[in-house]
Amino acid sequence: MPTEKAFYDKPGARELDACVLRIEARDEGKVALALDSTIFYPDGGGQPCDTGTIAGLPVRSVIERGGEVLHLLDSGVAELGAAGIMPGATVRCVVDLARRTDHAEQHTAQHLLSSILLRTMGATTLSFHLGERYSSIDIDVPPFDRDDAYAVEDEVLRVIGDDYRVITHLCPPGDASRFPLRKEPSVEEGVLRVVEIDGIEYSACCGTHVASTRAIGSFRITRVEKYKAGCRVQYVAGGRAFGDYRRLAAIVRDTAATAGVPEDDLPGSVAAYRDRIKLAERALETARDAVASSSAAALDASSPAGAIVFADAADFDSASRLGRALAKRGRVVVVACRADLKAVICAPAPVAPGASPVDEVFGPLVARHGGKGGGGKAFFQAAFTDESSLDLFVAAARFA
Repeated sequence: MPTEKAFYDKPGARELDACVLRIEARDEGKVALALDSTIFYPDGGGQPCDTGTIAGLPVRSVIERGGEVLHLLDSGVAELGAAGIMPGATVRCVVDLARRTDHAEQHTAQHLLSSILLRTMGATTLSFHLGERYSSIDIDVPPFDRDDAYAVEDEVLRVIGDDYRVITHLCPPGDASRFPLRKEPSVEEGVLRVVEIDGIEYSACCGTHVASTRAIGSFRITRVEKYKAGCRVQYVAGGRAFGDYRRLAAIVRDTAATAGVPEDDLPGSVAAYRDRIKLAERALETARDAVASSSAAALDASSPAGAIVFADAADFDSASRLGRALAKRGRVVVVACRADLKAVICAPAPVAPGASPVDEVFGPLVARHGGKGGGGKAFFQAAFTDESSLDLFVAAARFA
């Protein structure tokens, strides 16, 4: 039996008494309720479902199946009995009105945004997603720049401020040609819902919407990025837009306070910090190379000529630098890094005629001791699962 969809007729209603028609068993011992009428919007049209309670029990999800709306509860049969829920019983439905209002704001803003993008850029909306934090549409044109995004925002805000009515028309699908629809409807039978923004936008849509554009309040495009052959436009509207502004304003305020500069000077201050960090990183690289070169000189001087040099390093980066520095001095070297359970083997490059490549000499030895590695003729690195395996490899390498 089709469910009466009271969320269309009473979009601002928070509560509704409804009759339980049947109870359906679901997975994991949970149940779903079919009611004669509902104020819970089901998943569909890119819009998530409403949530709330039925007889005090939380509604986890709402779906529509063949005209019947099913309310999935986080409850089993025992909880239903305790709440007095049974076929024929009247139950109180309470919807999360803040969530409903938010979804209506985002969805109506999507209609407005899609209409303006089509009018100003010739962009067709391909899909719509209403997310928990941001909403987005995918359109069939390349990404546009910040100035174009500002122009679109300004036009959306103008229509919001002019307070256009949002009107819903019900008609047979065959009568859809009466309206200049932005997109051809997919409904072929039953009742077609056409949502109009007072003469400027017409779309076949099953979602919930605000009564007029002024109810959207605020709007902001948060990101435009390439997506497949076109682009994705991410936005916030209504209460979300102000909440997002407040969050970003707090980030700017707190970051400026941390940097010790006025908010307006923050971009320049961040750029200056970035440049100083790059200079510091280059200086650190030079210092690390100098340490490696100095250590390599000392090891070279203290190791027998022609013998493999064995050394330890605090981390893998230091091991790699020390190994390469010794290789530049003509030495074959094995550097162990026990903190990372890794080893680096280096040799002078190019490999001298008659000399064996380090990957051929040490690769099988690494595998024999449970390690994994890779590299080439003059550089090979290996990783081990435990320190004991690394130590056994180093001991065996002394006889390579």
